[in-house]
Amino acid sequence: MTALLALALLAGVSPPPAPCAAYEAIFARGQLLPGGEPACAAALAEACDSGRRLACAALGAALSVGAGVPADLPRARGLLERACRAGVAAACAALGDLRARAGDGTGAAAARAEGCALGDGAACADLARAAPEGSSRALEERACDLGAPEGCIGLARRDATPEVERAALVRRACALGSAEGCEAARAPELARGCDAGEAPACLALGKLLQEGRALPGDGARAAALYGRACDAGLAEGCVRLGLLHRFAAGVPLDEDRAAVLLERACRLGDDDGCRLRDDPVRLRADPERAAQTP
Repeated sequence: MTALLALALLAGVSPPPAPCAAYEAIFARGQLLPGGEPACAAALAEACDSGRRLACAALGAALSVGAGVPADLPRARGLLERACRAGVAAACAALGDLRARAGDGTGAAAARAEGCALGDGAACADLARAAPEGSSRALEERACDLGAPEGCIGLARRDATPEVERAALVRRACALGSAEGCEAARAPELARGCDAGEAPACLALGKLLQEGRALPGDGARAAALYGRACDAGLAEGCVRLGLLHRFAAGVPLDEDRAAVLLERACRLGDDDGCRLRDDPVRLRADPERAAQTP
């Protein structure tokens, strides 16, 4: 395996590979070292000391999370810093994660900035999440261009993103391995199905819009879709719309309407509808309804 492919492996695996897998990726010896993971870790340490920057990065990443060897955060930090200074983008990203876990926000941002500049898309995406609005979009664009699906998802969730571009972004995120991207990529198909009277499609599209994980959140539209599903006899649609009214999420607060919807779901055989209809927290807050409950 070439050094470039080895670097791609080290950058693209979460959690990072254990020492033996990393050793084989970097050196492609075709056989396991005797002694298992401790021996591979020792071999990586020796290679690191000999100037093999990928070995420093691989061992540091493994030690940072205890992949195949006991975690050793101080040692991991030193190895990742060494690899990051040597230009290994994935090591800078891993160093940023390690510093963030230790509560060092400033140090984490610096390491991620270095990783992003060196071409690590995940580092760019992490920076974007913490960046002010004025600079986050550019970081999301770079992350997406570098193959980090989180960057593509971040762009797709922006209200100002045109629909055609949004569809392309979620398809790219899906191709890059994002389950959320794959779910969002189904939105046009689900919309067509809902318009054709397919209640499960209305329900699924409502979930995508309510959760807003890969598309802009739209509680009002989600409520309308849940209403269509409920009217078609899907109990889950009634439950979800009832909860939106109960908590004023995209629709007006209306406990009476919520109770009607949850009662309907219960009559349709949905256990959650029955349980939520008789929610003891709500009943304690409404003594009159509690008195009427059998």
